[in-house]
Amino acid sequence: MTARRRWLAAAAAVVVPCLGAALGIAVAPGQGLSFGAFAAGSGGAVTVSPTGSRAATGGVVLLSARPGAAATFTVTGDPGLSFGLTLPADGAVALTSGAHAMALSGFTYLPATLSLGAGSQVVSIGATLAVGAQQAPGSYAGTFDVTVNYQ
Repeated sequence: MTARRRWLAAAAAVVVPCLGAALGIAVAPGQGLSFGAFAAGSGGAVTVSPTGSRAATGGVVLLSARPGAAATFTVTGDPGLSFGLTLPADGAVALTSGAHAMALSGFTYLPATLSLGAGSQVVSIGATLAVGAQQAPGSYAGTFDVTVNYQ
């Protein structure tokens, strides 16, 4: 799963002498979020943390052949400025395979402090995938949006 790019701008203006500056911010996708390979069993969930660690609950069994990974993207903009993220709401994103789907929730990110420092910052995102009992096997895919803006 890959994050879509959004190009956003925040504007700053000085009243006198009526000057303005458009502050650009850009997002470049890196690695897609992957929950790896697993057996659904009696259902449960697979969680991938922003650090890339993976855990299962319920009857889900993780398979080591494909371990999964956190999503990454790079935010670039004006050095030293802080920015914020808007991540999808619980259940707003699903991975699909044909007519079958699994919902995502609990999107989290690192680093906790979002600042452009020298002009760029790599951000990692994790989430939880709800796996149904006897979920149909297949290769599930989807996308999610991340909105980035200056604070």
